[in-house]
Amino acid sequence: MVSYPPDVGEALSAPEFPTSQPISIPSNLAGWGTRAAGLLIDLSPVIILALLVSRSSALSTLLFVLEIAYIAYLGHLDGLTGQTPGKAIMGIRVVNLQGELIGSGAGIGRKFAHIVDSLVFGLGYLLPIVDSKRQTIADKIMTTFVVMGVEKKPFSVDLWMPPKA
Repeated sequence: MVSYPPDVGEALSAPEFPTSQPISIPSNLAGWGTRAAGLLIDLSPVIILALLVSRSSALSTLLFVLEIAYIAYLGHLDGLTGQTPGKAIMGIRVVNLQGELIGSGAGIGRKFAHIVDSLVFGLGYLLPIVDSKRQTIADKIMTTFVVMGVEKKPFSVDLWMPPKA
């Protein structure tokens, strides 16, 4: 059957779009203070090394490369286990909208998406204080949430080790 355009006098009906589905946001979102404490624990090795080698430009270049690798590794841990060492100590984890682990690639991407949080004087890191979903800009980009209610782990060097297969 051939379809013809409507007559000039015939009104066009507006297309119908589905209404947005309610998003299931986790109810146990982690607070900003807990997240910040976890981040400080994660960054403590980098801060200590930076203070030790701050006077040498050659070592500073090497340290920068190691920092990038360390951040990528933390993202890998975030993706595979939902936790970096700091998150494990604080009893929080990163999940997607379905409450599942996000995977290594997304974990690394999320870590580097935090660059956007830093662009305006680090204000993106403060966003969870006022955001109803308690998300940073990186969390919004990656559609991730940081939730609490996970068993807190004691400080141990093992927290920095890769997960056992």
